[in-house]
Amino acid sequence: MKQRQIFVTVLLLLAIVALSFLTIKQQEEAGYRYLPITRSSFSAAPTGTKALYRTLGELGFKVERWRKPWRYLDLKKRNTVLFVIEPASNLFPRLEDWRRVVEFAEAGNLVWVSAEFIPETVAGEAKASRVLRTAHPLFNAPWLDGVKRYIVNSEVRLTKPWQPPVQATFVSLEPHREIPLLGDRSGTVLKVIVVGKGYIVVDSNPYALSNEGIAKGDNFRLVLNIVGSVAGQNGVVLFDEWGRGLGEGEHWWWAVTPATRGTVLQLVFAGLLLLLALSIRFGRPIAPPTQPLSRTAFVQGLATLLQRGDTLRDVVKLLELQFLRQVFGLPYLWQLPESEQVERMLLSLPPAKRGEVRRIWLWAEKLRHQPQLSEKDVLKWAREMQKVAQARR
Repeated sequence: MKQRQIFVTVLLLLAIVALSFLTIKQQEEAGYRYLPITRSSFSAAPTGTKALYRTLGELGFKVERWRKPWRYLDLKKRNTVLFVIEPASNLFPRLEDWRRVVEFAEAGNLVWVSAEFIPETVAGEAKASRVLRTAHPLFNAPWLDGVKRYIVNSEVRLTKPWQPPVQATFVSLEPHREIPLLGDRSGTVLKVIVVGKGYIVVDSNPYALSNEGIAKGDNFRLVLNIVGSVAGQNGVVLFDEWGRGLGEGEHWWWAVTPATRGTVLQLVFAGLLLLLALSIRFGRPIAPPTQPLSRTAFVQGLATLLQRGDTLRDVVKLLELQFLRQVFGLPYLWQLPESEQVERMLLSLPPAKRGEVRRIWLWAEKLRHQPQLSEKDVLKWAREMQKVAQARR
């Protein structure tokens, strides 16, 4: 394996280990409160608001999802209810967006701002430990008709005048115009602010709008009273998704849990590691490099015989015999002649060639009688032998 392949393999393994550690750590964290999909009308999870979205649609209201920045809200619209549930106020909405929300309500619409884990959005404080409790009406309003058991599952209470979580002053949001509607012994849970021709409802109990809580107590009764009185049969009910980070063009990647993201990345890195492993020739036979002498039959035979390990002397004997056949032109020579016979045959050769042939022949004799013979010595002699044999032709 090349150095670069080793580096890439180690890098992928470290990435998988790091992602596994992060995934386990994120799974240990309880809930994903700030996850975009948590309070989304797309979500059928207990904390989502898909049940309210679908139910209002089945009842005949015109229900839509708002997935554009708030600054694009149409101020010409009337009798529209906009649900803004736990917006990520520190990431998405800006001053001009919050200003348009207030102006949208002033034009004759209703904006329902509900948040529990973002106190700066609802201007509330934790007043008591979280227990399931029932709020009671604080103001005799038509919106509270039939509402006697509003189930509260939040520790935040509205203790301060409401202002959007931006550095700005809104003249229409005067504290004395805030009307507390629901509350318990720990404080106000829901209040309404009259702005121009419309209303802003501030709610510290988004549980009441969730899939799990909408059917409990009189939570849905209150929602239906408010939506019915404002939107009627000709108005529109909007569920904000842009403030949750699920606006148009936002990728689904940001709507899944961090643990799921880590798992997806682990699978991607594992796939890359598998592709890398398949691209490397683990365990496959690799052809030996071609030797310069492999063009001749006797050198190919030498390479085969050398692999047997203990036949080097036989190899030398066979090659020496083949050599003598070629240089003396004796194709029917079947065994090695004696030394005296070789000396007599050398006299038949030209004086210029006689010395080289004698050197190769004496070298072979020395190799065959050498106590310890190595492949390196045999190959060296075979190369020299081939040169002499080719020059003799």
